[in-house]
Amino acid sequence: MTIQLVCTPRALPAHLQVAAAERAVALNPANHPGPALLSRALGLNPGKERIAVMIGKRWPSGGVKLKVGFLDSPAPALRARILSHMNAWGKTANVQFTESKSSPQVRIARASNPPDMSGYWSYLGTDILSIPAGQPTMNLEAFTMDTPESEFIRVVRHETGHTLGFPHEHMRLELVQKIDAAKAIAFFGRTQGWTPDEVRAQVLTPLEQASILSNKADAKSIMCYQIPGTITKDGKPIVGGKNIDKSDYAFAAAIYPKPQPQPKPKPKAV
Repeated sequence: MTIQLVCTPRALPAHLQVAAAERAVALNPANHPGPALLSRALGLNPGKERIAVMIGKRWPSGGVKLKVGFLDSPAPALRARILSHMNAWGKTANVQFTESKSSPQVRIARASNPPDMSGYWSYLGTDILSIPAGQPTMNLEAFTMDTPESEFIRVVRHETGHTLGFPHEHMRLELVQKIDAAKAIAFFGRTQGWTPDEVRAQVLTPLEQASILSNKADAKSIMCYQIPGTITKDGKPIVGGKNIDKSDYAFAAAIYPKPQPQPKPKPKAV
């Protein structure tokens, strides 16, 4: 399996995390895992900082309608192409992204420099509201109209999944347990230039179980990295996803359900 340039989701600075978690719960109370799950995972009296790590970042269940701005003014055809792939999630979910120059919540850059801005990344869900205006919430390094369609499908739809609040699927415990830590550190250091700490954060640290909504890991999800068999314990690859799959669409529809059409009133009897 040939590893492709992978996404490095952005985390808010520590000093912003508590306020961002409080905003996430205010927008969607379901983001709070509840006292029972918190006490089981963190103990009886966890501080606000520890609780913030487990707070979900999903938008209100009534739907997602976000304005999108492009920070480096790409050509209209490229802007439209990117938006069309962002809106692929709207096939089953109540999700809509529209271009706007007026206070866009999603702000897209295509930066290659400085190094800490390069690559493919997005902040997660409602965390984008904590990023100062004028700064990117998503980066699509060097995307142009010459970028293959397969990369628009793989990368833009993946990063949009993060913007919708969906974390990396390969960081579920059952998938992390398949990975050989030493081999992963060597592999991602060689192919992505990551430090051992970055590999631990991006690949080897499982999500808190209390923050996971769906029951079963989906190794073919658009939100799952491709993990080669050379770094798994059993030698079998985690295939990863190159497009939104059926499980992704079903999950998005459950989190952001489309409004049901209202039944037509029956005509009154004469």
